[in-house]
Amino acid sequence: MTRARNVRNAVRAAAIAVLVFGAIAARTILSARTELDAARVAADGGKIDQALAHYRRAARHYVPGSPYHVTALERLETLARAAEASGDGERALAAYRAIRGSILATRSFYVPERARLDAADQRIATLMAEQPAPGMDSGKPKEQLRAEHLALLQADPDPNLGWTVLLLAGFAAFVGAAFTFSVRAIDEHDRIVPREAQRWGALIVVGFGMFALGLALA
Repeated sequence: MTRARNVRNAVRAAAIAVLVFGAIAARTILSARTELDAARVAADGGKIDQALAHYRRAARHYVPGSPYHVTALERLETLARAAEASGDGERALAAYRAIRGSILATRSFYVPERARLDAADQRIATLMAEQPAPGMDSGKPKEQLRAEHLALLQADPDPNLGWTVLLLAGFAAFVGAAFTFSVRAIDEHDRIVPREAQRWGALIVVGFGMFALGLALA
């Protein structure tokens, strides 16, 4: 009986974790789709800068396997190329920077869409070199300016260690509390044990909060 109860509780804990993270993923995907729809409306109305902002937000709502993140990046690339073709370097820079910022905002232990990031860095460096150089860089050839800009872009800092530790600690606390909740806060008759439910339920909330905060700031 004890072994069967432990298995049942483990299944409950796994189900809770899947439901929570599934809800987060669903919300993220829905937000990306909503931003894409808003961007299309803005683009159709000729409001290009507004469309760019919506595409940038859509690209930041990343879930592995979701098509909306990639679609938003593709639309930003299209806007950037169109701006370059029309001689609008400022808008092109804004679009390429949106690509770069969106990809870096969604990185974790890997960088999604690495090839797009590298291509955006190349175009940003080129466009920056075309702009009037500040006094300290006056007289430098454009190729040197481009190389210097590209070196700065590729000097990609690692995620903040402190926030990363908080993220991992929050995840461990959340999962551990969810499992313990299923073991201690539910008795053999599947009834809630109020005191244990309050204790471990609070830790679930705190752990998830730590995880979300670390994920946002790491």
